[in-house]
Amino acid sequence: MRSPTFTAFLVILFVTGFSHQPAVADDRETCKNSSGEVAIEACSSAITSKKFRGRALSLLYTNRGVEYVAKEDIEHAIADYDQAIKLDPKNSLAFNNRGNAYSAKRDFERAIADYDQAIKLDPKNAAAFYNRGIAKQKNGDLAGSEADIAQAKQLQPGLGQQ
Repeated sequence: MRSPTFTAFLVILFVTGFSHQPAVADDRETCKNSSGEVAIEACSSAITSKKFRGRALSLLYTNRGVEYVAKEDIEHAIADYDQAIKLDPKNSLAFNNRGNAYSAKRDFERAIADYDQAIKLDPKNAAAFYNRGIAKQKNGDLAGSEADIAQAKQLQPGLGQQ
């Protein structure tokens, strides 16, 4: 027969030992599917949990960067995209999104360089072509802009229509 103390210890061990992992998984899902401060907090919690590595961790930084851009906190967003790219240099989404952040800062040269890399990594990335086309337009390259936007619309008909 087990003592009440031993039984209580097993219950505590069970609750604390097994509840941490789902919370981390929940943070990852909340980071991915929520927005605003809720998403930023969940992304931060998942990032600091040390449970994710490589591409999974890169995507957490990418998702948090999106939320920082939505808050117009461009510097934090760029820092997150930098970290995402450092963790996974093939993360075309992070390059595209960092390009968007640079575009928001009106740094079109850097934005275009990031869109170039996103397209190099994923030649069917319609959003990167479209975003590069907009950045080229704002940078004065109208012919390049038209070519990129046409390519984006070929890859994804209806893109850019309101």
